[in-house]
Amino acid sequence: MGLFNFVKEAGEKLWDAVHGGDNQDKKLQDHINKLGLPDSDKVDVKVNGDTVTVTGDGLSQELKEKILIAAGNVAGITKVEDKVTVTDGATESALYTVKKGDTLSAISKEVYGNANEYNKIFEANKPMLSHPDKIYPGQVLRIPK
Repeated sequence: MGLFNFVKEAGEKLWDAVHGGDNQDKKLQDHINKLGLPDSDKVDVKVNGDTVTVTGDGLSQELKEKILIAAGNVAGITKVEDKVTVTDGATESALYTVKKGDTLSAISKEVYGNANEYNKIFEANKPMLSHPDKIYPGQVLRIPK
């Protein structure tokens, strides 16, 4: 549990960042549900300005991390407050914010010492990533141990 930071300008554009609009909670919940993550219906998201609070229980550590990252990788969101309890004792993944010019191979070389381990990062971030070449600056990725 804790507070995670994200880049405000990066990510999916679900609503007008200036005006916010109505039903931000529902739009973000729908976005998470559309990813097809199992048990994503066990969480509740609340948007308050540029902060999202995610609550729920009965999730795996991996699923919790994917949901938190999916919520934070939305344009206009800078913080995600984690209030989700997990059912397993799995180790938390590290988080990495993509920089301009990064590739999954370069990130893999930096964090694992081997550029060929990029697929481990790609698999850890599915379904948010649809292709290893489709990452963008400001995006936050899970980096499994």
